[in-house]
Amino acid sequence: MSQTSVRLGVFAALFSVVLAACGGGSATTAESTTASTAAPAAADDGHSQFAFGEPGVSADADRVIDIIAGDDFRFDPGSISVTAGETVTFRVINTGVIPHDFTVGDEATQQSHAEQMAEMTGMAMPDEPNAIVIGPGETRELTWHFTEPGSFLIGCHQAGHYEAGMMAEVHVEG
Repeated sequence: MSQTSVRLGVFAALFSVVLAACGGGSATTAESTTASTAAPAAADDGHSQFAFGEPGVSADADRVIDIIAGDDFRFDPGSISVTAGETVTFRVINTGVIPHDFTVGDEATQQSHAEQMAEMTGMAMPDEPNAIVIGPGETRELTWHFTEPGSFLIGCHQAGHYEAGMMAEVHVEG
């Protein structure tokens, strides 16, 4: 068994334990590979206010955009256009055999998330209002309401992925 296979097995086991410990109400299982993310309850988690928008409710989405997260360290499509005021559900499909995450944010948010992920070496990232983890072969959704025009990013901050170019641009038109 290769070292990569062992690491993936350990990660999968740890990920399952963390989901179970957190109550895992939206946890995915081998039988169900789709989870829907609605707006979380307001909490003082340091992420309550985002300069680039706010969590949305999937039932209120204006459209669904499929995003492929692949083991080639790319998101497809690599560029997305939305309109300020639009609510979008991103359906993220991990076509690979390694986990990826999907973080919506500006440069500062991406940098902060990268730093948090670096500190979490060996631990699974919990879902956040603007970020989800997509396990191998899974499909997950994140709904976002874009409130301000500008250019923002989607990034994967699993070890080395963002640095390898696993990011996409979101252009919000006014």
